Amino acid sequence: MLTTLRSSTFRAVAGGAMALLGAGIFIFALPSAARRRESSEKAAKEASAALKRQEDELKGYQAESERIRVDRKVMDELLGAMPAETVGNLQWKLSRRLFELAGRHGAHLVFVKYGAPAREGARDALLEAVDVEFTVFGVFSELKAFMLDLEGGRLPFAVVSAKLDEAPEGAHLTVTLRAFRRAPGAGEEEP
Repeated sequence: MLTTLRSSTFRAVAGGAMALLGAGIFIFALPSAARRRESSEKAAKEASAALKRQEDELKGYQAESERIRVDRKVMDELLGAMPAETVGNLQWKLSRRLFELAGRHGAHLVFVKYGAPAREGARDALLEAVDVEFTVFGVFSELKAFMLDLEGGRLPFAVVSAKLDEAPEGAHLTVTLRAFRRAPGAGEEEP
């Protein structure tokens, strides 16, 4: 019986030690493993969210790159179509066009004044600008048709300002245009 008691005691002690070991694992190891699992899940979610943000940024950069490519193509086409003629020829074409449109729409072109050509921006800019100021008299409907026809033309200019005033003889429109041409030597340069 003594052997049975010893063996039972030994088994009881071994069982108690195993129970303590199991309780220690349950108390210390399982929460630590659960925390590690939660932190790894949280890290995986954060990594997934960061990847999604980066993919969205990449799509934005790709769209911006495509927009720049298209804008560059349009700019190259515009520069290719820009006249590389002398300032005198550009002024002559503009004057002819203004007088032609005024005659076509029954308006009276009073005067045309040209400014000196100037490069906007850097000294080696590809374009020169020439300001053109003119005054046209007529009825409002004639002046409206004149401006619509002028803006629909193929000449390279932008309307800087336009002022419509009423006078006893009718309306008069004072307009400032900025005409553009390729700067001398710009054809050889690479943009």
